Amino acid sequence: MKKKVKFPDWTRMAGQLITRNRENDPRPIWREYDQDPAGDSLSLRVTLEIAGSSTLFEDFDSEEARAAAYLERSRRVTYVNALGFAEQLWRAAPARQYVVLFRPENPNVGHEAICIYQRLSPYPATGKAVQ
Repeated sequence: MKKKVKFPDWTRMAGQLITRNRENDPRPIWREYDQDPAGDSLSLRVTLEIAGSSTLFEDFDSEEARAAAYLERSRRVTYVNALGFAEQLWRAAPARQYVVLFRPENPNVGHEAICIYQRLSPYPATGKAVQ
């Protein structure tokens, strides 16, 4: 049975992290992603645009209602596709961790999108100064 997808509220950045529970566990574990302010590094792998989906054979009270339904359906389909794609990336390299992030529209970065990042391991502190 497939896991029920928990969608973000689409108003702020939100994401899911895929990892594994134990070292040799072949099953993926999805959990909410909270970026570590102490130096979590992400490397962009894929950006999925929220392009739209069909609302054929549906009646709406207004053009705004149709546009809202169109956008919501498109966001959901794109988010589910991103989760599936991230899981396939993880299965190809289960030692890695991947993050699926919804990015709301922002004048600095552009239209809203759903991005898949590889979470990079932090470099260990050695205590030695580099000369």
